[in-house]
Amino acid sequence: MVKSMKPTKQRKAHFNAPLHEKRKRISARLQLDKPDSRFDGVRTVTVRIGDTVRVTRGDLANGGKRHGGKRKAEPLTGPVIGIDAKNGRILIEGAKQSKSDNREEAVPVHASNVVIVKLDETDKLRMQKLTEDRS
Repeated sequence: MVKSMKPTKQRKAHFNAPLHEKRKRISARLQLDKPDSRFDGVRTVTVRIGDTVRVTRGDLANGGKRHGGKRKAEPLTGPVIGIDAKNGRILIEGAKQSKSDNREEAVPVHASNVVIVKLDETDKLRMQKLTEDRS
C-alpha cells in the first residue's frame, strides 16, 4: 500500500505497481439486481471473468452514439469476458465498436464505470470470503 502522503509518489507507486497488485485494484461496486442478505456489509468486490456488470458512466451507459447505438437507450449489461490488469480495464460482452474496415472491436471499460449486478458463484473460496460474518 502507499505509505507516502505526496501525490506524486502515490501516482508513481500506482503506475509502477506489479501486475498482481494492479489486478486487485480492479474492483467495482456491488449492486445486485435481487438483494441478497448473504452480502450485507459488502460494498465493493474485485471484478472477475464471469461476473455480470452494468455500465453506469460513459458512452455505453446510455446507448452511445459513438459506438453505433441509439441515444437514451438502456445501459449495457453483460458478463465480463476479459480483464486488462495493466490498464485497469475490463471487456464486457456486447461492448463493441466498428472500425473503418467494418470489423468489430471490443471496447474496454474502466472498472470504476461499472457496477456488479450478478456475481459468478462458482468459486467456493470467493463466496466463503464474501459471505463470512462481518461483525
